[in-house]
Amino acid sequence: MCSKAFTPPSEITPAASAASGAWPWLRRHLLLLIAIKLCLIALLYVLFFKPAKRPAIDAGAVARQLQSPSVPSSPR
Repeated sequence: MCSKAFTPPSEITPAASAASGAWPWLRRHLLLLIAIKLCLIALLYVLFFKPAKRPAIDAGAVARQLQSPSVPSSPR
């Protein structure tokens, strides 16, 4: 019968513990970047795309635009 020896966490090699220590740093770094990007997207929405910045379009304005004389094209 073959049994594997259990290695307690205190005896893990430093390289293995350093590799496992990179994941929390990477996760924290990525979450920070995602949070910054979401803030920037929200800022762009507020500055450029919110409903108060949109032009008012009513039926009269559309009718005037559709009924305006078209610009003649230049002859070839």
